[in-house]
Amino acid sequence: MYSEQISHEEVNVLSPEPITLMPFSLALSRHGLKLNRAKTHTLQVNVGCLCNQTCRHCHLSAGPGRKENMELGIIHEVVSYARRSRFETVDITGGAPEMNPGIGALIEGVFPLAARIMLRSNLSVLNDGKRGQLLEMLKSYRVVIVASFPSLNEFQFDSQRGDGIFQISIAAFKKLNAMGYGHDGSGLELNLVSNPTGAFLPPSQAETERRFRQILKKKWGIVFNNLFNFANVPLGRFRQWLVKSGNFTAYMEKLSFSFNSCAVEGLMCRSLVSVAWDGYLYDCDFNLAGGLFMGGRKIHISEMPGPPEPDSHIATADHCYTCTAGAGFT
Repeated sequence: MYSEQISHEEVNVLSPEPITLMPFSLALSRHGLKLNRAKTHTLQVNVGCLCNQTCRHCHLSAGPGRKENMELGIIHEVVSYARRSRFETVDITGGAPEMNPGIGALIEGVFPLAARIMLRSNLSVLNDGKRGQLLEMLKSYRVVIVASFPSLNEFQFDSQRGDGIFQISIAAFKKLNAMGYGHDGSGLELNLVSNPTGAFLPPSQAETERRFRQILKKKWGIVFNNLFNFANVPLGRFRQWLVKSGNFTAYMEKLSFSFNSCAVEGLMCRSLVSVAWDGYLYDCDFNLAGGLFMGGRKIHISEMPGPPEPDSHIATADHCYTCTAGAGFT
């Protein structure tokens, strides 16, 4: 699925030793559960794998060398689909979605059609000196920024995202705060996503949010609205790192042993449909990375009359254990 070149060294580690793991579908059935859709209220749009970073935890192996980028014709198809489906939320992601030349057209097109528009950002790309017009558009359209900020430790942060990225991200954070983002009552929502920097599950979300809020405010005067703490999905570059480091088997076992049946009802795939840069539909961005089409069928956005039907099938694989481990991934 990926067009980027993989070295011979990487190829040798893409197939780890076999592990004894109960298939995710069987784990569901043993708990008397079925993973089917509820009402779909969110359209997630992955505009491509182009990114200014090569993060170790990226499930899409996004980076500067990736060529997949949603073209303007597909962006128009996305806007048409949003118009006939009337989703409550449009969630724009990548790669670094800010780097797609059509990002402004996408935001402008869906703005009248959804009550909430979200942009997932790695922060550093917003501080590259080229995004002034985009930043003004985000503010004008009240776009919610969901910023990846894995750690308060500069060394851990840079080890996952690249040298110097921590300080660049802090500067971007301050710029967004100066625009009004993250301040209560401003109407400009700035949320953080924190991911572990190794082969382990995240700590308590409430505890992590308190710590981030206190330290970011004290050290840099930075404020934000909410923090979400998620496990890393064993796909793409993160899977390669797990295999190379000898952590793949233990990590998969950790995810499966942490299966929480109570998390299934709130999984994002039950209320979200994801469209890739080429216009094909998936149940979530992780299934997109894994090549699992929506409901197991290859369907283009132009073929869809509206949102997926309630109670329709959701494609699953073992990476789905990530979303049901502990408190879940909702």
